[in-house]
Amino acid sequence: MDRTYLYVPPEEKAEVKALGAHWDNRLKCWYIGCDDDPTKFTKWLGEDDGEDDFTITSDEAFVAAATIACWKCHASIEVVCIYCESGTVSDEPLTRFTVTGLWAPDGALARQLEQWPFFKPTDSESAYANHCVYCGAVQDDLYLHSEPDHPFFSIPRAQPSPIKLTPLAGRVQMSGDESFEI
Repeated sequence: MDRTYLYVPPEEKAEVKALGAHWDNRLKCWYIGCDDDPTKFTKWLGEDDGEDDFTITSDEAFVAAATIACWKCHASIEVVCIYCESGTVSDEPLTRFTVTGLWAPDGALARQLEQWPFFKPTDSESAYANHCVYCGAVQDDLYLHSEPDHPFFSIPRAQPSPIKLTPLAGRVQMSGDESFEI
């Protein structure tokens, strides 16, 4: 792909537009092309903290959302995970996998995940997890990815309606564990 997607907060759209960024109406996000100078847009590119400890990288990542019953209060809640159509895991190319135990998203991914406030770390040093919006119970990834009747077990073969995919803008980097159907 000849595009690099940017994470641009709505209040900064005039600034990024003035610098020459382009709008992708389908994905509803800003991007630069291969002929654009990326140094003008470093503010909106994925953050690089000088750490190369991210184990997973994807240019085709999505937030996958499904509805389940909370294990504790049985309320109907939305749960999410990161789904990658393609990417690398520890420098090995993989296709069609989900990420479990997400513990280190890059800055751009962390900002995009703010749209799902119930998907957050359980404390400052733990992996991201889905939390019930009604009772606060943590919904363990083990019960979302591991078995054929779990919502994120096989996203490519899931029925069209139970899973909603929201594209993530640009390259995302993170550390976590990959999960895929064998």
